[in-house]
Amino acid sequence: MICDEHLEPLLRTAAWMPRDLRAAHRYEAVDHAVLSADEFLLVVAAVGGPASGERIFVPVRREPSGALTQARGDGPCGLAAVHRVLAGARLRTHRGGYVDFRRASSPPAGEVRWLPFDQGWSSNALSLVEIGGLPYIHKTYRRLDETIHEPEVLRLMSGTGRTPEWAGDYTYTDPLRGTRHPLGVLYRHVPGYGMDAPLRENLRSLWPRLADGSAPQELVRSHLRPLEGGLRTAGRFLSSFHRDLSARLGGPATGYPVTDALAKASARLEALARADSALPHTARTAAFDALESELASLRAEFSGQATARGAGPCHGDLHLSHLLCEEGAGGSWRMSVIDVSTPALSSDGPGYAAQSPLQDLVAVQRALEYFTADEAAFESARRLGVDSTQTMNGSLDGAPGLPPAGRAVLENVFRTADAWRERVLHLLLGPASGSGLRRLLYLRRLLHELGYNHDHARPYHAAIDLRHALALASPAPTTPART
Repeated sequence: MICDEHLEPLLRTAAWMPRDLRAAHRYEAVDHAVLSADEFLLVVAAVGGPASGERIFVPVRREPSGALTQARGDGPCGLAAVHRVLAGARLRTHRGGYVDFRRASSPPAGEVRWLPFDQGWSSNALSLVEIGGLPYIHKTYRRLDETIHEPEVLRLMSGTGRTPEWAGDYTYTDPLRGTRHPLGVLYRHVPGYGMDAPLRENLRSLWPRLADGSAPQELVRSHLRPLEGGLRTAGRFLSSFHRDLSARLGGPATGYPVTDALAKASARLEALARADSALPHTARTAAFDALESELASLRAEFSGQATARGAGPCHGDLHLSHLLCEEGAGGSWRMSVIDVSTPALSSDGPGYAAQSPLQDLVAVQRALEYFTADEAAFESARRLGVDSTQTMNGSLDGAPGLPPAGRAVLENVFRTADAWRERVLHLLLGPASGSGLRRLLYLRRLLHELGYNHDHARPYHAAIDLRHALALASPAPTTPART
């Protein structure tokens, strides 16, 4: 049996625990599967607090004292789960449920051993293992009740070369609800680095050249030339990924539900307009006017339409770091995409139509907006000897507190950063497009991120959101939209 009193020291101070789960009044073990005499796969529920009732998955090892320690991937518990995936197995749980281990038709074979691995911060747990001399990632999901489609998408995409090769996974079947919940997945490790790495290096090496007097457009074109081939390759890769994903999941949906999306955007905008903010008042007012105007324009464009063309499966959580690139011969890039979070799998099921490949393109755009504005704020702050929060707010309201020479520095850095970002987007995603659905998806993501930054007291990042809300007042489309 697992004693609930041993869960408190195990979970309360765990570095990976999110704030809502950490605030639970107590924790209760609701089910478990036995891997060996002292190794368990736990299902734990939060009792009381903001996430009361939510369940988490925790592989543990029981010490001779009865205390529980988390089973890391470098220990026998992590390897035991990998062995069961490779063998294919079913474990009965204490409450009468099941943990089913599923393997690929040709699973990797050979000795299994743990390898050192710096996963960085992740809401999930990752470890690197070697199987028969080849590296694999063993990933476990901590929040049991979240919608997780990654293992199945990896299985379906095997052989395309767009995603890591799936080797197996395991799921928990709840004995009371009959629902199935992914617990972990095993896939081939993909070499490479996130696309943010070469972009950051390129942008930071651009700053010393600002003193040469070049116009921003001319400067960024010449400076980005070494990355042109790689960025165009990445754009073609994204198109191929979406095409393969649609084919493997069952084809495009009938139409994106724009009526529902407009209603949700309207409700979010109304709530945000009422919220208090410490950001520059005049700029905030102008930004919300631009958001209202964009929403009104989209309502008019979609008047009488319940759906719009462009629906179809997407990655669902695309960041620059999720686009892996590895430099090949002649400076070309070999690409792969990781952490696939496709919102829905079945083309005839609920939620499938409410996604679009354009969501991924919007996600890349927003990631570049955050990335570039942040770099510009720090560079201008370094040049002026002030805090980056001051320069970020100054990019909104013209920095009235700075002398004219300081304002000129701020304007030059941000103008150059904006030109660099637009050139990267053009190379990556193609010519700009004013697609109504693209604009709607951009608006929804912008409002979502503005709401998140407001709710989590992140005024610096909210200033970036307002900066790009102000850009909506520009009559020319600025977002590339390759599909």
